[in-house]
Amino acid sequence: MRLPLLFAGILVAGLTGCGYIGEPLPPALKRPGRVTDLAAVERGSNLIVQFTVPTLTTEGLPIPADAAIELFVGAAPAGEFQTDAWQKSAERFTDISKDQPVALKEIPAMKYYGKTVVIALQVLGPKGRSAGWSNFETVPVIPALPMPVGVTPADAPDAIRLEWRAAAPEFRIFRKAPDEVGFMQVGTSTMTSYTDNTIDYGKTYQYFVQSVEKTDNKYAESDLSATVTFMPVDKFPPAVPTGLTAVPGARTIELAWERSGERDFAGYNVYRNGQKIAENLTAPAYSDKNVEPGMRYQYQVSALDMVGNESAKSAAIESGIQ
Repeated sequence: MRLPLLFAGILVAGLTGCGYIGEPLPPALKRPGRVTDLAAVERGSNLIVQFTVPTLTTEGLPIPADAAIELFVGAAPAGEFQTDAWQKSAERFTDISKDQPVALKEIPAMKYYGKTVVIALQVLGPKGRSAGWSNFETVPVIPALPMPVGVTPADAPDAIRLEWRAAAPEFRIFRKAPDEVGFMQVGTSTMTSYTDNTIDYGKTYQYFVQSVEKTDNKYAESDLSATVTFMPVDKFPPAVPTGLTAVPGARTIELAWERSGERDFAGYNVYRNGQKIAENLTAPAYSDKNVEPGMRYQYQVSALDMVGNESAKSAAIESGIQ
């Protein structure tokens, strides 16, 4: 039987316009992704907890707006760790913002002094669904370390020397140089002083210091000291030249000495009988041609740096020609 033209067109459109109809997909569970980078440290009188806030569910969909974060902090139980038992006795925090890519939570630490705490969290979607616990962080908590005070910078030979006051077993020193975006740790010290010998004169540097104490494999930290700013000035002469020798020639006296290793070395001055006879020499040698037979002369050498600081004179050495 031949179909009327109108119905034939509808049939063709239906066959060519529809795709394959498969099995219906199950509803998305909307479980937020699990946090895997939770980190915690004791700083001053607080526990600082930080982690990246998930943005997608386990199905790869945007995280629901009503997702909630539950953070738990509790003392580590004796014996084998049992998550359920720890959770029941742990303190629960829910006032954590999801508006920033990285969440930060400060928790007063005093109640945990002398204890080791375990910290973990879950991100909950609709109906309390979760992809599971974050990584667990264990932190030994000690009484708050004193913040370093009175940080004082001063000039030192090719360096800046810092001193401060605080009673702690170790300190971290942080510095920001003119060509650096932020502060970087430049060293540690077990004393209340530190010498930074990686500086350049005439540049401005900023520093702060932090007390630290290691327990097990974790460091407790103090609050950061006040930041100090300092521009070092080179007012230190180079080392006195050594190894001066004087060898008489036919009509000259040939002087030689050991080469300076100073990084800001600029040159040498030569003295005869206390009077300067040559200056700004770059080589550790000099030929004195203004000498007379039968005369004795005393020679000394000094070193100069880039800004004109002059060392003391070397020990005098005597020579002459026949």
